[in-house]
Amino acid sequence: MKKLFALLLAAMVGISLALCSCDDEVKTDDNKGNQQIAGGWTAPDSPAVTKEVKDVLAKATETLTGGTYEPVAYLGSQVVAGTNYRILCKYTPATKNPTSKYVLVTVYEDLDGNASLSGILNSDAEVLVTDEVIDGGWTAPATPDVTDEAAEALLAAAKNAVGATYNPVALLGTQVVAGTNYSILCEITPVTENAEAHYAVVIVYSGADGSTSILETYDLTDIG
Repeated sequence: MKKLFALLLAAMVGISLALCSCDDEVKTDDNKGNQQIAGGWTAPDSPAVTKEVKDVLAKATETLTGGTYEPVAYLGSQVVAGTNYRILCKYTPATKNPTSKYVLVTVYEDLDGNASLSGILNSDAEVLVTDEVIDGGWTAPATPDVTDEAAEALLAAAKNAVGATYNPVALLGTQVVAGTNYSILCEITPVTENAEAHYAVVIVYSGADGSTSILETYDLTDIG
C-alpha cells in the first residue's frame, strides 16, 4: 500500500513539473515574439505619403524656424511607447536663394499625440525636381512607387557595382535625355558579414541603346 501511494505521488509530481515546464516555455516564446514585433520597423505597401504622415510631420516641425520639411516618401513605422515614423523629406533652409536637399527624418509621436523630430539623416542630394516644367528638366512622378522601368535600370546598372546590393525604395524623379535618368531612393547593403543597410539617393542612367550606369550616389548620414 505504501509502495502504491509512493508511486502515485511520484507520478503526480512528475505531471505537475511537466505542466509547469510547458507553461514557462510558452510564456517565454510569447514574450520574445512580442518584443520582436514591438521593436521592429514595418514598411508600408506603398511609399506614398498618407494624410496621417503629413499631419504627424506638420506637428513635429510646426515650431521649427530654420527651414521647412516637405514629405516626399513614407518609409515605415515602428511601434514603441507611441510610434516612430521614418519619412524622406525635401528640406529647404530659411535663407536667401536656398538649395533644397533630401533629408530622412524620424518623427516620434507619443501616446498623447505629441510629436517631435527624434533623428535626422542629411545628404548632399539636391532636389532636382521643380514645379516649373522645363524641357530636359527633372519631372516628379505621379507617386513615389518605383516603376518597373526604374527598377530594371537600377538592377542592370548595379550589376557593375561590386561589393553591395541595391534595393529601390522610392522613385524621386525622372529626366529625359538621350535616354532617361532616374533619381531613386535606395537601401544599399554592403556584401560583408553582419553588414547594415543604409539609405542613399542614387542617380541611374538608362540609355536608348540599353546601356545603364550609376551616375551619382548620395548617402544619407547622421548629422547629430
